[in-house]
Amino acid sequence: MSYYAEHYHNLKKLVRPKGTTHAKILCDDKKKGFTPIKDFDVFQGVSGTVTFLKEKRGGTYVELGKMYFDGVWPIREKEEK
Repeated sequence: MSYYAEHYHNLKKLVRPKGTTHAKILCDDKKKGFTPIKDFDVFQGVSGTVTFLKEKRGGTYVELGKMYFDGVWPIREKEEK
């Protein structure tokens, strides 16, 4: 599988609100990060609270939801026992 196909499938596993265009992370040590959702893999190895955003006209953002991200990328599906 090519890098681009693998990246696309990993991004599909990320549960996020519909219409998400950007993600913002607030790390446990109070540092911040911001990226377009297609580049979510830059948060690999960083744990914290991720806020999903939608960009509106005029460069404003609307918050769509939050989740705790443990820094593990790609997201693995839970194994059944």
